[in-house]
Amino acid sequence: MSKKIIFGSIALTVLLAFAATEVGFFMSSKILEASVMNADLQKTVADLGVKVVKQTIVEEPKVACTYDVPEKAEYKASLVEVRKKLKVDTDEEFKIKVFMKNDGNTPWFSYGSHCPGPFVNLGTDKERDHESAFYSPEIKEADNNWLGANRVGLDQLRVDPGEVASFTFWAKASSNSDVYREFMTPVVEGLSWIDGASFSFDTLIGDTGEDPANNNKRLVFMGESGSAMAVDLQAEKKITVDLSDQEMHVYLGDNLVREFKVSTGAAKTPTPVGSFSISLKQEVRIGGKAPHYVMPKFMMFRKDGYGIHALPSLSRKGGDLFWTEARSHIGRPVSHGCIRVLPEDADFMYQFTDIGTKVVVER
Repeated sequence: MSKKIIFGSIALTVLLAFAATEVGFFMSSKILEASVMNADLQKTVADLGVKVVKQTIVEEPKVACTYDVPEKAEYKASLVEVRKKLKVDTDEEFKIKVFMKNDGNTPWFSYGSHCPGPFVNLGTDKERDHESAFYSPEIKEADNNWLGANRVGLDQLRVDPGEVASFTFWAKASSNSDVYREFMTPVVEGLSWIDGASFSFDTLIGDTGEDPANNNKRLVFMGESGSAMAVDLQAEKKITVDLSDQEMHVYLGDNLVREFKVSTGAAKTPTPVGSFSISLKQEVRIGGKAPHYVMPKFMMFRKDGYGIHALPSLSRKGGDLFWTEARSHIGRPVSHGCIRVLPEDADFMYQFTDIGTKVVVER
């Protein structure tokens, strides 16, 4: 064998060894980088209160991560549909699929995309971030996207504005017959909850032996996640109004039924503070003094004229054209002392309250 061939073989061997070393170093760097990214991701999710998180391996992105970043990101969503069984057996495992439209101007990403985000999941709500009674770590279905007891992940890697996302998860029914309601809200992890897209779903588990009409009444009074069977239909009704937050909370016993934004008295015409009760209910009340406001669903809580009612209207110069209090005034203290609520909230309140229902106004 010639010297040239020998030297050439040696050179090739050295070159291959060097290349292998470089590739090994490159691969190690990528693995190290992935490990660091994965650790950061797990810490971020843990900091957000997720109780249990699936272990993920961060690799190269599986989908395009880039997009035109808007001057101001808007995170909006609307519920399209919830697909599930209405009635299940006790201890049954069943699938739930939620469809949600991205109405904002920014893409949504899943953790599985390996993109930097923003990550959008479904979070349990009312009480926010509670551990869902439907969550079971024992369910091993391939399409089960629970990230933890209070989070459900996206099915897709990326959902652009205008597109519909889906969230698939499996639930396990309780061992006891029940009617259960679960509230959920999409959340942009680390940034905000998309409160305008909150929703709930109800599940009948087994046979409660109760009159269906009573079960329906209980569901009407369910303002939080939990068992409808725990709602006492005979419990005391109570309304509390917080002047500082401009909020109304409606209770049946200890059960929170509803919470609304309200508009209470302006600084010069404040809403009285104290403990009162509903003493009069009128479908429509006309103010006795000029300018004679029209106040639908009026519920008087103090005998000198203070009441809870829908946004008022006012006739324009005695004609047929009516001015109506702006919906945007809800949440601001601008009334003449009454407690104003949105028309749809007033409809519910009028049905809920009785003569004698307690009203507590506090700062």
